Amino acid sequence: MVRANVNFDASSLGYDAALAPNAKDHNNLYPGHAIVIYSPQLAIEFKLSSSGALTRPPHLDLQIGRFGINAAATSPSTPSATGDLSSTASFSNVSLLLASAGLSQALPHAGTKRAESDGLNWAPCNLDLPEGLEPASTVPVDCATLEVPLDYTNPDSKPLDLQLVKISASKEPVKGSIIFNPGGPGASGIDELYLQGKGEVYREGTGHTIPFACDVPRPGIKRSLSRRNNETLPQADMYSLLKRKAWNDAKVLVDACYEDQQETGRFLGTTFVARDMLKIVDALNEDGKLRFWGRSYSTILGQTFAAMFPDRIDRMLLDSVVLNDDYHAGHWITATKAAEDSLYHFFTECINAGPTDCPVIANFTGPATTPDALMKEMRTAFQELVDNPVTLPDEYEPLPWWQPGGIDLLTEFKYTVFSLLYRPEQYPTLYAYILTALTRNYEVVINPSQAATVPPTWNQGPNNFHGIACADAHFRADKPEDMYSLVQSQAVTGSFADGFSPQVWPCAQWKFKAAEQFEGPYHGINTSYPILFINSPYDPVTPLSNAWEASAHYLGSRVVVHEGHGNIVKEYFDEGKLPEVGTRCKPDMTGFEYAKLLVAAASGNSTVARRGLGSNQMRRSGQGMFGHQI
Repeated sequence: MVRANVNFDASSLGYDAALAPNAKDHNNLYPGHAIVIYSPQLAIEFKLSSSGALTRPPHLDLQIGRFGINAAATSPSTPSATGDLSSTASFSNVSLLLASAGLSQALPHAGTKRAESDGLNWAPCNLDLPEGLEPASTVPVDCATLEVPLDYTNPDSKPLDLQLVKISASKEPVKGSIIFNPGGPGASGIDELYLQGKGEVYREGTGHTIPFACDVPRPGIKRSLSRRNNETLPQADMYSLLKRKAWNDAKVLVDACYEDQQETGRFLGTTFVARDMLKIVDALNEDGKLRFWGRSYSTILGQTFAAMFPDRIDRMLLDSVVLNDDYHAGHWITATKAAEDSLYHFFTECINAGPTDCPVIANFTGPATTPDALMKEMRTAFQELVDNPVTLPDEYEPLPWWQPGGIDLLTEFKYTVFSLLYRPEQYPTLYAYILTALTRNYEVVINPSQAATVPPTWNQGPNNFHGIACADAHFRADKPEDMYSLVQSQAVTGSFADGFSPQVWPCAQWKFKAAEQFEGPYHGINTSYPILFINSPYDPVTPLSNAWEASAHYLGSRVVVHEGHGNIVKEYFDEGKLPEVGTRCKPDMTGFEYAKLLVAAASGNSTVARRGLGSNQMRRSGQGMFGHQI
């Protein structure tokens, strides 16, 4: 997802967690709100100094909830007098990301007390973080426990403890709490931060509350590891891939997950999470209304909540929209619809950045290099791999659900490029991968020079994405032939489907169905306050058309198009003001400028070094599919 560069400022919006629209607009903040989070990770992401310089402080990241984190705050707190963030915690220059996932062990019970009818009992968090992952922020973080049913369909259900995290508002009057969910579904924020060198976090993992990890047998692994031309990029034969490898590989995963997760596998659905959010709203004892900010997968959570409880919404911001019908059907047809446009936009930004910031590619065909010329060369490179397939070595470590052996270079390469298009801070690594195709030098991809160093996970289940998305999905198949029409539909919708779509094929054989699947209606919903949808036209995995279609289902809602990496949210949360119809936001910096800013802030750890082209690791461990920032 080329998502809006919207940062979470937990103390300045007037909510107990706040939103900062972009890196250059950090003085226009919103103090006074609290944030209640239902997601898996909480991260203090950046510090903007008084001079406007961007620095990256140490991070605190949590996983909480059923498979989403919960953070809430109802009263302001006094910033610490010591520490790097002490002078900025009361203002809008501390960005917070709170993601969704569950953990009951990583967050100890706050005071061991339950949430009562008069509110939640908050206490300072005692985070059992692993060695080397120390929170160093002085922003106050409190925890509480809320008991909800494990199974809402069973009146005699066992209880489930949701762990809540609170980032207190720094200014009075406190305006309430915002629940935030960054998307996914499936990856752990804490592991993502650790692996990326204290970078941004990903979506929700199931964490320790309902950990979803399947003991998938994988023998043989030896290491860890303007308008454009409308001609599409070549594809591998997807149905052949399904029959030759993907169907059987998926069965191995499906059987392993069924064996390991029989007790809780059906309790991970989005409908239950929506009910969890309602419980949190009620426990906060504010006005009984939800204030929610979600992106990527969590736009599904937001749409589901809005359809189930339309009269309980005060504000809802949905950023980078997943199409509800497509997701719940289990078809994933729209996911690659705009990927080529996103790649074309990358080439445009590369050329505009010039040979200093984008060497070789910017001048690939000479000073007059155009995006169309680069797309043409990519078509040629991919067609060569279609005509003369290259199979990766058997010891090449595949993505989590693939079995080793028989991995096709083209589909693996396109999956990597597709994933790297999600965020501009990944542009340096994307550049390096694209260069291997343009120069036909795939050696660094096929035979990396060194084994990747992948830290052990702490609160991440490697199979979270399938555990959540597949339980929500309706589509099932008994044999590959049952999937033929679906595969053809995926193939013709987006040329990157051969890279992405196989990742969701295991859902067709999934043996769990969510205990409750809300059937709608999802159309003609009249919410108590209009929803604000935000999307980029260059998003590779959540296309802008999704936002328009979703908005058509929710009466009075509005769509803002951000043409790059900027966003507007302040007036919506503070004043309830909706933007004018047709509002488009221009970026205040290019993707390459933003990438340079983040790389410079990463304490000397370049993005390329972190992502590790020479180490064969883009990001392989259990990230959410909508790592769009899955």
